[in-house]
Amino acid sequence: MNTTHKLCLSIARPRCRRSGGRLPSRCRRGVAYVLAMILIALFATMSVAFVSDSTMNARKSTNIVHLQNARLQAESGLTYLYYLIHKNGTAAKSGTAVLDELAQKLPTWLGNSLNGQAIVYANGQITIPAISAGGTGSFSAVLSLDDAQTLRIAVPGAEGGAARSVRVLCSMAGGRAAACGFGIASRGPVNLTGNARISGANSSAEGSILSATYTTTTAVSMNGNCNISGDVSLSNPQGAVSLIGNTSIGGEASNSAHLQDHVHIGVGDVAFPTADPSVFKPFATNIVDRNTSTNGNKTFTNILIKANTNPTFTGNITLKGVVYIETPNKVTFAGNLNMQGVVATDDAGTGNLSSNGINFTGNTSIAGVESLPDTPEFHGLKQLPGTFLLAPGFSVGFAGNFGTIGGALAANEFKWNGNASGVVKGCVINWGDTPFSLTGNSSLIFDRGNDTGGLPGLVAKTALTASPDSYEEY
Repeated sequence: MNTTHKLCLSIARPRCRRSGGRLPSRCRRGVAYVLAMILIALFATMSVAFVSDSTMNARKSTNIVHLQNARLQAESGLTYLYYLIHKNGTAAKSGTAVLDELAQKLPTWLGNSLNGQAIVYANGQITIPAISAGGTGSFSAVLSLDDAQTLRIAVPGAEGGAARSVRVLCSMAGGRAAACGFGIASRGPVNLTGNARISGANSSAEGSILSATYTTTTAVSMNGNCNISGDVSLSNPQGAVSLIGNTSIGGEASNSAHLQDHVHIGVGDVAFPTADPSVFKPFATNIVDRNTSTNGNKTFTNILIKANTNPTFTGNITLKGVVYIETPNKVTFAGNLNMQGVVATDDAGTGNLSSNGINFTGNTSIAGVESLPDTPEFHGLKQLPGTFLLAPGFSVGFAGNFGTIGGALAANEFKWNGNASGVVKGCVINWGDTPFSLTGNSSLIFDRGNDTGGLPGLVAKTALTASPDSYEEY
């Protein structure tokens, strides 16, 4: 009985004993199983860790992409807003007046980009709502004053839940519009034919011209014995100069290898002044209407020509002070005109040249307001030198000799015909995209020797210029 029992126990509980220094095979298989399980567990743990790390790295990469895109959205928004503000400028000079005007005009400038959202102007800052830049990206903006002469533009950008913000400071600078730095600045083409000449009284550069037209590639044409003493600048990069005959620019003949040194193509948009005739209208206190005789030997002082009068001044006419013209009107100065003062008009708008015109057809002598007598009716006016003609929306023609014009001229169309020649002590601004024409024996000599920079009634918009050193991410 005992032997049998021990045998049964031995069968039920086998033992692994070494045989020749080795474990029996069944014992070795058990150890292998244990090691396999340990390795499987280890590899499983490593796999989980690898997947987790890979997922985290992928998420980090996605976050970095979103952050970079958010910064690009912010920078794109800043660039876009700065372009709009810098390009358009403001009539206001500084402080809250600039914010007031921007708040009024930004909805128009941004247009459909706002997608029906409203710009909020409150507590001294302009808040522009989120503007979609495609996909999930967008930018918004806050405009505020850093001081009376500095505008701060802050632009947050967003992309995929990430956000970045950039900002820059813009200084406000007034002064004179760049177009006033040329002898002739025209938004339309400039055409010279016959013996037409443009020159400078003190230097050849005073006889420079600008054509800012984009509607025709031939921005400047010269046909005949034409001469421009200064350089020619074209806004349109596709613009061209047509030269036929014995022509020269900047002292170089049309066949000269150095001619291109004086022709600048693709100068881009140049700021033109805007018109503010209101500075002159209060001085016009004496009415001229259809019942007023404008023939013979007459003197007129500070006159207001009523709308639809369409007068012709003939004989020996003397004009002193302001000649202010309401619209519509076609006014002709014939005979012998002796004028001391300035001609200004209501703004006739665009497309109304046929019913709004001023023509000088006789012998004309024109002096600036500074030459007026020192009498009470001219006291305020004498403080506004620099401008002779301010006629927004009008067509202006010169057909006779005009001696010296004591100030700048600005209108929507200019035609100089026949023997129209003389000295212009200022610049000529052609606001319309209509040809500025100089034909026949017409000759313009520009004298900027006493140019003080002030051009009453010709308003230069305040330019907002970014300071690169002020750019920062925040």
